[in-house]
Parts: sequence; C-alpha cells; structure tokens
Amino acid sequence: MANRTGTYIAFDGLGETDPTKSDFRYYATILAWCANSNIEFNITNSHEKTYAVRDSSLKATLYARIQERLRASKNMLVILTEDTRYTGSVLSYEIEQAIDNYKIPLIIAYPGYSAILNVDALSNLWPKLSPTE
Repeated sequence: MANRTGTYIAFDGLGETDPTKSDFRYYATILAWCANSNIEFNITNSHEKTYAVRDSSLKATLYARIQERLRASKNMLVILTEDTRYTGSVLSYEIEQAIDNYKIPLIIAYPGYSAILNVDALSNLWPKLSPTE
C-alpha cells in the first residue's frame, strides 16, 4: 500500500480549458499559499505523487491515476461552488472512490460563504452519484 500522507484536492474543472473560469482557481490558490514563504500553510499534495493527466487522456488513464492518488491520500478536500455541476464531471467518481473504496474522510470547502449555519441547505451543490460503468 502507498504511503497515505497526502491530501487529495477535488473540484469540478467545469469542462474549461481556461483554469481561471473553473473551480481550478481555488486549487491554484491553495498551491500558491503553500509556495508562499510568508504564509504558514502546507499540505502534502496527492496530485504531485503521480504523473499529470492531460485533458486528452483516455478515461481509463484518468481513472487509474485518480485511484493511484487516492491510495496515497489520508484525506480529501472537496471544493464545491455554485458552479459545481450536478452531473457530467469526474468529481462524483472521485468522491465515490474516496468514500467507498479508500475510506478517506472528506473535508468540504464552500468558497463564497463566510459562515454556514445549515449545511443541508447547500446539498444542491453536491454532484449526483455517477452512473455505474
């Protein structure tokens, strides 16, 4: 088994190639915090433990890489926004794999909210379960 020290960060890329137009910007912010010597913030990024996956990669390659990263993860940070797709993204698969196969606890971030008093009111931001393949 892989060394489970990483944090897997999951977000919806929204099908965008421009990262500033998707939830990737929140992932990039976390990486910038880690790189900034004036900010005391560090994570072991599970995405850096494997080769990168390109948008043109086969679905099987993408899913294999996700599983490899999850095997090296101790937790998952899930970023959910008003733009997160209810269906049609890999995010559902990532969440299901983390919970069902790797028993990884989830940490949920809702950018844009300063306080959350009723988490159930945000259930519409959660992606639908992915269809069985």
